[in-house]
Amino acid sequence: MLAVRPRPLIALASAVVAYALAAWAVAPGFYDGIAPPQPYRWVSPPPQHAATNQPPLSGHGTARVGTQGTVDPGNVFTQDGQAAISFLPGSFETPAGNAPVTLDIKPEATYPSPAGFLLATNVYCFTSSSPLVPDKNPLVTLQYASNTTAPTDVYEYVPGGAWRKIANAGIASPYYIAARASALGCFAGGYVAGQAGPSGSGSATLPILVGLAVAVVVLAGIPLLVLRRRGPEEDGEEE
Repeated sequence: MLAVRPRPLIALASAVVAYALAAWAVAPGFYDGIAPPQPYRWVSPPPQHAATNQPPLSGHGTARVGTQGTVDPGNVFTQDGQAAISFLPGSFETPAGNAPVTLDIKPEATYPSPAGFLLATNVYCFTSSSPLVPDKNPLVTLQYASNTTAPTDVYEYVPGGAWRKIANAGIASPYYIAARASALGCFAGGYVAGQAGPSGSGSATLPILVGLAVAVVVLAGIPLLVLRRRGPEEDGEEE
């Protein structure tokens, strides 16, 4: 039977993962008609979007306590996908009686005025029913609008406190920025005037390029799949 090298299959799998990340930021049917991303939902929309803006949605989730007595890993998203948190096993203190940990994400309209930077996303506040365990640092991910300047960093403030920068963890999907947080609070993507990232509208070509790359890899993988299938058939004929 003809052996198939694993490298092309690994490349195919990687392309599929990249496709999924890119597709998250676009409307259903994007690659059918190359449609633009879904409109961003603003808490306070820019004037040009005020007439068509829809309010952003909140998110709610739970994490159970596993058999080892630690809180399971998980992800919680807002219903519109504009904000999310991902956490590792044991990221939260185990509640009394092994009760599940509840997490909430809510868009916030009232917050301290940014000092030294400009906001590029909504402000989202993250809360949980159990405290974070030190050094677990969950990943906070925020979406930004495709027609605005892309943020360069994630900023955080704890209610009653001031804004501080918590850097940028980097993310493969377009129109998203992420950072690891040492504590839960309120987060937003932003940039310093004159040091902004590339325009979000310019990054609209990334999903298209990813889609084309997936198509090329898939087409290139078809002969491999055919050879893989023909191998057993030829062996059967020889027997």
